[in-house]
Amino acid sequence: MGVELKKITHKDIDDFKLIQKWNNDNSIKYLLRPNFKEGEIEDIILEELIEGTRINEYKHTYMIVENDKKVGFVTINTNFKMLFNESDDTAWISICVGDNKCRGKGIGLKVMKLLEDKVMKLGKNKIELGVFEYNTKAINFYKKNGYKAIGKSENFVYYNGNWYSDIRMEKQINL
Repeated sequence: MGVELKKITHKDIDDFKLIQKWNNDNSIKYLLRPNFKEGEIEDIILEELIEGTRINEYKHTYMIVENDKKVGFVTINTNFKMLFNESDDTAWISICVGDNKCRGKGIGLKVMKLLEDKVMKLGKNKIELGVFEYNTKAINFYKKNGYKAIGKSENFVYYNGNWYSDIRMEKQINL
């Protein structure tokens, strides 16, 4: 069967419970979302996740499914207000392989291709994403997939006693 992306809506509560679990997983939560203050990052509340999807018509959420098993999620935002390079032809993406048994097995590579296809179908020809500077594994992954650093926001995220930058990366996908 392979890897596929299945679109979910605010009505898919069980899927959002999985997304909440992964977002609050201590082994990856500091890679997924920014901590804007010193101290521990706060857990995500289920209702906030669901509401964020319900009220934002530009945010598309998909479960990553491998052989009928939900292993992660991705989002595409076609009207993200905090792009580094403001542009109507750019979508913002995020990726999480939440199931720790599935990380490092090539799923991310397959998901990137699926994501890029979905972004093009949504009428965009460029992708922007952010990755925290301490997440060197992800930075290298994106570089290998054709993403280039276009800028950074200094002292953006607090992690492990220090402030770090958010590296913004971009890729043209309609080539």
